[in-house]
Amino acid sequence: MQEKSSVTDRGQSALTVSVILPTFNRAHLITESIDSLFAQTADILEIIIVDDGSTDNTQDVLAGYADRVTLLAQQNGGKLSALNHGLSRARGELIWIMDDDDIAPADALERLLEPFREDPETRISYGALRKFTTNPETGARELLHTYPYPPEDGRSFFVHVLEDCFITGQPCLLVRRSCYESIGPMPEEITISEDYAVLMRLARRFDARRVDAVTLLQRQHEGPRGPKDIRYAADTRYDRWCAADTTLMEELLPRLSLGEFLGYDAPAVPTNPAERRQAYFQKSVIAARKKLWPAALSALRAGVAASPEARLRPVERTILSRMLGCRYGVDEVIAEPGILDEIRAALGPLAHRKDAIAAIASLLPFLVKTAIRQGDHRRAWAKWSLYWRLTGLRTGVRTGVQRLLRTS
Repeated sequence: MQEKSSVTDRGQSALTVSVILPTFNRAHLITESIDSLFAQTADILEIIIVDDGSTDNTQDVLAGYADRVTLLAQQNGGKLSALNHGLSRARGELIWIMDDDDIAPADALERLLEPFREDPETRISYGALRKFTTNPETGARELLHTYPYPPEDGRSFFVHVLEDCFITGQPCLLVRRSCYESIGPMPEEITISEDYAVLMRLARRFDARRVDAVTLLQRQHEGPRGPKDIRYAADTRYDRWCAADTTLMEELLPRLSLGEFLGYDAPAVPTNPAERRQAYFQKSVIAARKKLWPAALSALRAGVAASPEARLRPVERTILSRMLGCRYGVDEVIAEPGILDEIRAALGPLAHRKDAIAAIASLLPFLVKTAIRQGDHRRAWAKWSLYWRLTGLRTGVRTGVQRLLRTS
């Protein structure tokens, strides 16, 4: 493909984009991914496809694109190994990683480029995704409900990423090649939750700008995942991702300075008691969402000790309200509700303890309502039981559930 020769409105040379597309045994899906790249309204300097040791007819399919893309092949080593291979050959200033089972809307790259054209200091941009399936009878795409990204509430991009891998598709990201070089090479030993591992490394070093557009159609399908040595079925992926996310955070959390839970410009050790409490509360919530409850309770106690008398600030309420919001659910709390008793005990010395408990409990009624809508009344009751155990509001529990049933 030819390098774009036009200039931006600022008079700068146009930004060049290299696409890297790693693939493994997705011959039946990859053509849609590649074709969506050729349909982009913005120019692409090069498309690098790395075949990670496929054993199906991927090579036959890719042969049809040989005159328009750069084809690389390697022994199976996992996605990050393939990306390292592709990055070593990339020439563009910006890197756009594409997945071999997803589709990019035609204006995806154009929208992701906007922040870079508006501000030359931009390092990363990201857009939203929509999940879809393909109707097996008609072949039509059917859009699925997709939870929105968390609101931009003044907390850092890194903090949001630590709380959750809310950008669940690497094609949602457009990243300067220099950023990948600064964190590289990618950790090839990680073969589950590898996208999250890379995202955390990037977010720790570089802020990002959100684009108000869908930049990825993410296919939901039952095909196997992972490299050859640990290939796993689709119906086990959430359990595997949850365990992998826990491991990643267990390794990273002790290495982070307290200031990193506040923002990019915060001192490593905040001296302001209010900031120290916020940082500890944030650390606690991140640990809880990754099911690291001992670390979460320890950080919660440290936060209370940092500033026991002050009222909760709005940002602290926001942070605490996310403690029970793990994307993989709260089954471990349902199984061990004593965790909630430990939360109450940790908050005991806090002068405004009830406000903190109310913030932590605030998500539970929504989870109850969601379970009811899904017809899972047993789980709804279990989550409502968590609510009254945490808040101590035992009276009116049955009436509350009945009210939720009527309004769902």
